[in-house]
Amino acid sequence: MTVILLFFNFYIWQKLVRYNPMQLFIKHYNNRLRVQYAGALLASKRWLQFYYHKREISRMIPQILYFLHTKPQFTSIDEVIAYIDKQNANPHIHQNDLRKFQKFVNQTNEMMLSTSDENGQPSSRQMRFIVLDDAPNIWYFGTAPDTPKIEELDRGLAAIHTMPTSEGMTIASSRLRVYRAQYKLDELADYYNAQVPGFMDSLSAEDREREIIYAIELKSARLDSWTQHEEVTFIND
Repeated sequence: MTVILLFFNFYIWQKLVRYNPMQLFIKHYNNRLRVQYAGALLASKRWLQFYYHKREISRMIPQILYFLHTKPQFTSIDEVIAYIDKQNANPHIHQNDLRKFQKFVNQTNEMMLSTSDENGQPSSRQMRFIVLDDAPNIWYFGTAPDTPKIEELDRGLAAIHTMPTSEGMTIASSRLRVYRAQYKLDELADYYNAQVPGFMDSLSAEDREREIIYAIELKSARLDSWTQHEEVTFIND
């Protein structure tokens, strides 16, 4: 009887989970957990400065620990750092890094774009962007030609940070290039409709014609989530 009751109890709960009241309860519980532990989770994402032989290596620490624990041929930090430097000197991004980066990009289309004026005064704005099929490290966004940020964008210097996803995924970079792309907004309409639904509908035909398309080409990017912190390199200076 105990086994039969356990079976029916499991069956009933499995059915209940599929219905709206139970779904709302689970969602509320998940949100409560996220709020409760948000501080600790965010703190774990911070990159503290760490100097080794006068070199700031904080972004390399996860890689250093990984190689020391998994690669017996490395017996010192200096050997691991030399190996990482050699790997980063390769201008071709590794396929595993590309897949990780693509996973991050697929979950966001919203970033904070930071630029500065000729006096060095910084400003940030929230922007939507799209990615074409062949180059996930080149992001495109549009802006009206009569906005003050045009002058800042034409200087070619910027930094980006994507909005965190529910898993805490973010992409950040200051090693990038900003330039005017050879596209009209209507030429990118299919990508906008797929990646930023409703964006094209909010613009008139005249606005779409006037819109200037910019490209952000990431040379490297830092990938953060609750559980991982790594950097991928696309282009070496």
